Amino acid sequence: MRLLTILIAFASIYQGVGEFFNKYVFADWDFVPFLVIFVTIDTFTGVYVNAKLKRLHSFKMRSVFEKLQQYAVGLIIIHGIASHLVDGSPNQVVHMLVPFLKGGFYVYMLVCEAISVEENLSKIGKGYLPLWLKSKLVDYKETGKVPSPDQEQPSL
Repeated sequence: MRLLTILIAFASIYQGVGEFFNKYVFADWDFVPFLVIFVTIDTFTGVYVNAKLKRLHSFKMRSVFEKLQQYAVGLIIIHGIASHLVDGSPNQVVHMLVPFLKGGFYVYMLVCEAISVEENLSKIGKGYLPLWLKSKLVDYKETGKVPSPDQEQPSL
């Protein structure tokens, strides 16, 4: 009987911690598998390319953990912005912007990973993006400005 009481107490504490975490830290668990898959693909392509080019070093794996830490911090911050309450109610100003802000942040993370995979595969001549898109991304990366459609892009 005493064991059952301890288990019930532990379960209620665990549930309370879970509810606290989901409310104040992060709750969008449906997005996490997508991000993990993209990071895994990026990591595998990076290892594959560096092994093929004979530049495989263990210290490069450290960047994967740094990236995961940065993404975790970003997810927590965007959750805080999207979910905070003012006087017990969602912040109306942020509430109007949140679908675009949160969704945009999630898309940004996935696009960064997709571009990283492209960069990895391009090093061994197996890139998958069309040249016109790749040139726009290179231009954006160099200038920080989105090129207008009428600008001629340099060929790669």
